[in-house]
Amino acid sequence: MSLLKSLKLAFKSKKKLDTIIINEEIGNNWIEDLIKEKQIEFYNYSDFKDMRKIEEKGKTNTVANFKDSILALRSFYNDNTTLHKVISELKLHKKFVHENILRYYGITENGTINNIYLNLDSAIFTLYNLFSDTPIFQKNKYILVLEYADSGTLSDYLNVHFNELNWNDKYKLAFQISSALSYLHDNDIIHKNLHENNILVHKKNAKLTEFVFTEESESLNTTQIFSMIPYIDPKRIDTKNKNYELNKRSDVYSMGTILWRISSRSRPFDSENYNLNLATEISNGRRERIINGTPLKYSELYMGCWKYEPDERPDMQKIALTLETLLNEYVTPEIVDGEDNEGDAVVELLKQLASLEISYNEDIKKARPISYNDLKEQELLAKGGFGSVTRAVWTKTKSFVVYKRFINHDRRIAFDMFVHELKINLRLPNYSSDRIIRFLGISLDTATKEYLLVMPYADGGSLQNFLENNFKRLSWDDKKKLALQIAEGLNYLHIEDILHKDLHSRNIVVHENNAKIIDFGISEIKDQISADHTHNRGVIAYMEPKRLIDIKRPYTKSSDVYSFGVVMWEISSGHPPFKELTDSQKVNFVCAGVRETPVHETPEEYKELYTKCWDQEPERRPTTSEILDEFTTTRLKVNNIIEGKNDELNSDLRTFELAVRNLEFRNDVKRILMNNC
Repeated sequence: MSLLKSLKLAFKSKKKLDTIIINEEIGNNWIEDLIKEKQIEFYNYSDFKDMRKIEEKGKTNTVANFKDSILALRSFYNDNTTLHKVISELKLHKKFVHENILRYYGITENGTINNIYLNLDSAIFTLYNLFSDTPIFQKNKYILVLEYADSGTLSDYLNVHFNELNWNDKYKLAFQISSALSYLHDNDIIHKNLHENNILVHKKNAKLTEFVFTEESESLNTTQIFSMIPYIDPKRIDTKNKNYELNKRSDVYSMGTILWRISSRSRPFDSENYNLNLATEISNGRRERIINGTPLKYSELYMGCWKYEPDERPDMQKIALTLETLLNEYVTPEIVDGEDNEGDAVVELLKQLASLEISYNEDIKKARPISYNDLKEQELLAKGGFGSVTRAVWTKTKSFVVYKRFINHDRRIAFDMFVHELKINLRLPNYSSDRIIRFLGISLDTATKEYLLVMPYADGGSLQNFLENNFKRLSWDDKKKLALQIAEGLNYLHIEDILHKDLHSRNIVVHENNAKIIDFGISEIKDQISADHTHNRGVIAYMEPKRLIDIKRPYTKSSDVYSFGVVMWEISSGHPPFKELTDSQKVNFVCAGVRETPVHETPEEYKELYTKCWDQEPERRPTTSEILDEFTTTRLKVNNIIEGKNDELNSDLRTFELAVRNLEFRNDVKRILMNNC
């Protein structure tokens, strides 16, 4: 449309404009009264220097120097509706102040430009501002003054800086946003329009905005609604809920998408059209996939926010608390780079861990530094997708040990895996269990800057290798003894509320003919890293069917029991289950309820027990305590068990341990470190 035509249309609409102008004059008088009463702050327009235009959220705004700071200026129409919204926002920002909410400071006045252009159509101003180096303010006597965010929207910030962010940075952004929302909810304010473009970033800190104009979300046009589909409460999208109103838990759903967005390089469902089909799929339960490398607790948090039923979603206070905990628990790998001596680097790591809320455990002194130079005659035993295991002679003790090196193309992920398993080991009580392989200490390969977990060596290798090499000589008492020892180790972990999550014959070792469980810490990290849980470990036959069907299904103790049942069958056969089948065939078989065929001459009571353990329904599986009862009080009782002489002592020690678990851990650990470093 030409400028002349726009002018003609403007004059044709004079009656309408006259009404608007009258309303604007009434509104301006109202604002002047509020300024005089000091209910809103007023800034002199002449105090703003070096004004320049910027693009933000698809709008052209103005930035200006004001004394020693930079502020943003935003124009608005002087109709009564907009004026009331602006004044409401200013009053609210004056009353409710939070460091992660963008500040709306007040207003300024540019009467000269307003008088010149008062009667021109708004399209002229839009065109003028697009092509002019000097911004003008459309039909507005007053201009909003607000805090300036130097990195633009959260979307802009992630697009530019994502590769620079570690998980500490992501936790920080997420916590700041949740903290601001929690503050609003505490004051009974609902945002209703939370998405990546209504969050700004200034000096790497998140700033929430647009939480008063959000009543406009009730009357958005179709295009605007579709642009925000992944952030809208699916209960509102669902046509069956016509009377459903947005509420605090609607903000929680939106927060879940924000959490996912922070973990991702791209916007949700980026390769798809935002249309009615996508809206329908989301209302029917579709959600974005977990991004590779996302920490489990973080993904579980946003998956909880995405529940269809609002009452099943966490409240914002719980979200903020969870994120604050993750932020406080974060340990950085950068300390390695600042330490020339490997022993000093390990001590620094232990000091960081000592400052965290780890369970009470005096055994932290066993996390002693072991010099990498003291690990001689190294021999690689195994290498997988998440790391390698190497045997070596520890010269200080002249005995064999193994060390575990965590490997990932992302150094952060590899370090997280190491710290997670270390912290699980530190959680274990002092008396421990003979059925668990405990770590001896920590080493550092200064050449690769990688931490290593040093553990005792098991002379029989993995259970899978042990069965392959020794099966023909094993009696049924030997086989039952192995199964019992594994059950004891698993029961010990469950008493300590530790889930293994990856129990199979390669995560069990045999030393001097006795079974011991390993890798009970790293399994939680493994589940986070792979986008396809059936691909990353190659142990599908050991995984419970309901987890194969739905990766989002929570892992429970009964999941470990299912895996134990499969291990029992493997002990009876001497080889892994379904060894001739492909992975996809294994998935289909297990999910359909098909199990391996019992081996000839298997004792009936043994077969009955593993059949109970691998039952399709989790609630029908026995607990580890009930499994132990089967081994000690029924026909399955194992004869001539040498191990287990300390069972009564271990029981007494467990009782004592439970009594002291609530003691303050942090000070005790610091004392131990002072005595041993």
